This record gives sequence, C-alpha cells and structure tokens, in this order.
Amino acid sequence: MGASAVSSAPPPDFVIAGAAKSGTTALYQYLAEHPRLFLTDPKEPHYFALAGTRPAFTGPGDDRTINRLAVTDRGRYLALYEGAAPGSLRGEASVSTLYDEDAPRRLHEHNPAARVICILRDPADRAFSAYSFMRTRTFEPCEQFEQALDDEPRRIAAGWHHIWHYQAMGRYAEQLARLFEVFPREQVLVLLYEEFARQPQAVLERTYRFLGVEPITPTVTPEPHRSGEPRFKTLSRVVNTPHPAKRVLGRIVPSGARAKLRSLVGRHNVVRGSYGTQTRERLVAGFADDIARLETLLAVDLSTWRTIVRDGPP
Repeated sequence: MGASAVSSAPPPDFVIAGAAKSGTTALYQYLAEHPRLFLTDPKEPHYFALAGTRPAFTGPGDDRTINRLAVTDRGRYLALYEGAAPGSLRGEASVSTLYDEDAPRRLHEHNPAARVICILRDPADRAFSAYSFMRTRTFEPCEQFEQALDDEPRRIAAGWHHIWHYQAMGRYAEQLARLFEVFPREQVLVLLYEEFARQPQAVLERTYRFLGVEPITPTVTPEPHRSGEPRFKTLSRVVNTPHPAKRVLGRIVPSGARAKLRSLVGRHNVVRGSYGTQTRERLVAGFADDIARLETLLAVDLSTWRTIVRDGPP
C-alpha cells in the first residue's frame, strides 16, 4: 500500500495512551491475547501525536527510531487495522498520545467514541526508568541520572523527542486535564502502575469491563523492556535498537526464538540500577504541585509518590 493510499479500515476503538515506562508494554501484550481485541503491530505508531508531519527529532538515535518508524500518514495508519477480525475492537498503544498537546483532539476527530486507557506510575520512578531505558539502548550520553535531569530543558529546546523528557512526561495532571477537555470521563480509564504490578489480574479485569469484553485468564508472560546499564554495549545496541544485524537475524531466526533471545540478553546483559535519596527528594519536590492536582482530579491518594525513603528498588 502506498504512503498516501486510502484504507477502508475504521479508526481505532480504543488506545492505551500512556504514560511511557509505566507498564504499557505489559498491558498491550495482555490485551493482545484477548480474542475480541486487535492491537496494532507496531505497538506505537505515534500517529495521533505526529499525524501529517515528517518527524525530524534531533536526539541521539532519533533518526534510527521515531523519525524512521512513526506512522504519520492516515492511510498507512488505518491500514494497520486491516487484519482485525470482524466484530473485534481495534486499538494501539502509543505513549505519545497522552503527552502530546494535540493528540487527544486528533483522536477525537477520528473517533469521538474512542475509549482511552492511561496507566500512571510514580513520576520520579518513571523518569529514572526512562533514563535507564535509554542507557540500555546506548543512546543516553549522560552516565549519571542527575546530569540528564539537568540537561532536560536544553534537550527539549533542541527538539529531542518525548522519551527524553524525563521530568516533563511525568506531569500527568496537565496531560489528563487536556484529555478530559476532549473526552468525557466515562470514556477514560486511569490505572496505576503500582496496582498493576501487585494485582495484574484485577487490573486486567477492570480494563476488560471498561472495553466491554468478557474477562479471560491470560496465559502470556509479558516481556516488558528491561532497563539498566548494559554490560556489553554492542550486544545491547543490536538487541534494543533498529540495528542492521537484525535484518540478517530476521531472515534466519524465527520470531519466537528472537523474542526468547531478547529476553535472555535482557536478563544477563542489563544491570538494573537505582537513584539516590537526594535525587528522589529533588524530583518529588518538583512534582509536588502536579501530584496534588492529580489527586484532586482523580480523587485518589497518591501519598506513596511523595515518600522519600522506601524499601526496595524503584
């Protein structure tokens, strides 16, 4: 199908809108198993954030990732749903949909009845996870998390894409307020990552009910992106980025075996890190106003997000 070809496929019935590094990959993998749900491949076409544009983000690796992989043409985007079985609900999981200022409006223009799922994580932990993810991919140039935080305003001004906005992407109240201006509350489901990690089946059942499908007992074991410092950077680059070696492997190694290989490398090549108490104190202070606003907006208690000293890794 040509880049500007018109597809007869209807727009999505639902989206997992974000937030990045908050469990969206696991949720996507769980929902993709449901016989009445169809989710796009790729997981993140980024259409509603970047529709009609030619992405030209300037961060390290952006040319090899989002600039090359984003689906910004309407025909190509709708064609992603052509494999959906009749009667199934169609969805995707671009985390830029929650963060981008214009994405909710574009989604509403495509389907005003669309249902929107948001999963939110302690914003300080989310920021560190995003930093670690970019270290895993060998794109993040700063060896210290704090250096990357200090550099964030410059990166945003220079046009690095959203995954680099470690602090800005954690201001959920701002993002949800924009979403609620376009979509009624009953069409938006807000989940918490911490609850999803503790009780995935309960959260999945809530999500199934929200989408109007019968709950199922999942059999998949989600393989979220592992984040941390790679022991061997070249190996991590091959596994975690659009590396030329993947084209060769793709021709000779079945997709199932490739997924197992990725998981194996992630377990043994990535060293999970953490961030210090002073850095958490700094981040919690920076997010305080937004967390308070979010508590009012959602009528939830997020006091654990303000805790400075905690048990266990982030």
